[in-house]
Amino acid sequence: MPLRGSSKAPKFNGDAIDLAQFFEDVEMLCKDAEIDTPANKIKWACCYTSCNKAELWATLPTRQGNDWDAFIKEVKAFYPGAEDDNRKYTCTNLNGLVAAQAAVPMTS
Repeated sequence: MPLRGSSKAPKFNGDAIDLAQFFEDVEMLCKDAEIDTPANKIKWACCYTSCNKAELWATLPTRQGNDWDAFIKEVKAFYPGAEDDNRKYTCTNLNGLVAAQAAVPMTS
């Protein structure tokens, strides 16, 4: 497994929209490293987050457990919008669209 902070390590910036991808990246790395126990996946997910997030996630009951899916669900509860897998755009995307359209002169 790559060390935290290395270019090959997964990163989670705290945005809810990126959480699912972060967990997928951790899971893929664990699979490649032949780490198949849920407890070890949870350990590595916590390892790859910032210290603040790792401290928060360490307080979760599922952190000490052996249920990867339950851990993901419990973590997602802290990030509003992370459960919505159908969401494709963020407020930042909308703000960018509005700014771009506002710069276009109206002709009629």
